Amino acid sequence: MMVASVASLVVGLVIGYLGQRSRICFVGAVRDFVLIRDTQKLQGLVAFLLVAWVAFPLAALVGGEHGSVGGVPTGAALLLTVIGGLGVGAISTLANGCPFRQHVLAAQGAVNGITYLAGFLAGAVIFHTVVAPVLMWLLP
Repeated sequence: MMVASVASLVVGLVIGYLGQRSRICFVGAVRDFVLIRDTQKLQGLVAFLLVAWVAFPLAALVGGEHGSVGGVPTGAALLLTVIGGLGVGAISTLANGCPFRQHVLAAQGAVNGITYLAGFLAGAVIFHTVVAPVLMWLLP
C-alpha cells in the first residue's frame, strides 16, 4: 500500500514537472494552430496521441479485455466517454485551457486554475451522485 502511494507521488511529480516546463495545453495547441498556425504546442498533443496509441493496446494486453466498463456495455461506455470528453473540451475552451494545464496553473497558485478545478471536482461529485445512478438505471 505504501509503495503505491509513493509511486503515485513520484509519477505525479514527474508528470507535473514536465507539464509545467513544457507548458503543454491541448486546447491551447489547437487554438494556436487554428489562429496563427503555430505548431510548437501542437507537437505535445501529437506526442501524447502517439504514446496513447501505443500504451492503450499494451494496457489491454496486460489487463485483458472485458465486455463492459463498470457494468456498462463497452459500446455505451465509449459513447458516454466521447460525449463527456466533448463536454469537458467545450467547457475547457471557454475556460481558456485544458484540465491538465489548469492543474499546473493551480499548483502555481493561479486563482483561475484553482477556481476551475473546484468546479471540475464539484462536477465530478455531482456526476457520481446524481447522473451516474440515473445512467445505470437507464442503460440495460
